[in-house]
Amino acid sequence: MVVVCKESVEQLTDKKADTLSKEDEIIVCAFCNNHITNPSRQIVVNNSFHHAFVNPHGYVFEIGCFSDAKGCRSASTASTEFSWFIGYSWKIGICNYCSTQLGWIFSSESNILKGTHKFFGLILEKIIFP
Repeated sequence: MVVVCKESVEQLTDKKADTLSKEDEIIVCAFCNNHITNPSRQIVVNNSFHHAFVNPHGYVFEIGCFSDAKGCRSASTASTEFSWFIGYSWKIGICNYCSTQLGWIFSSESNILKGTHKFFGLILEKIIFP
C-alpha cells in the first residue's frame, strides 16, 4: 500500500503517480501518517460532508463526516451534552497510533434503521487527504 498525501504528490515520479489507483489512496493522521480511513468513506450528514462548529469553550472546528475510520478509536464515554448533531451522542475519537484527537464518533440509537446510526466527524486539519 502506498501512502499518498498532498505534501508528497509532487515528489512522485510521473510513472509512479500513473500507477497509483483509487484503492491505494488513503487518508492519514497529519501527526503520524497512520492510516485513518479512505476517501470512499466520506458521507453526507445533515445535507453536507463538511461542517463548521463551535464548542462551549469557543473553539471552532471544521469536520468532515465519514461512515468508518478504522484508524480512529474512542477515548471517552458517550455524552449528549452540546452535541452538534441532534439525536446523537458523541465520544472523543483519537488516532489508534499516536493518540492525537482526530474528532468525534457520533452515534444514535434512533437512526439504526436509517443507516446513519454511527459516523465519524474528523477534524479536517488533523487528517491528510490524498
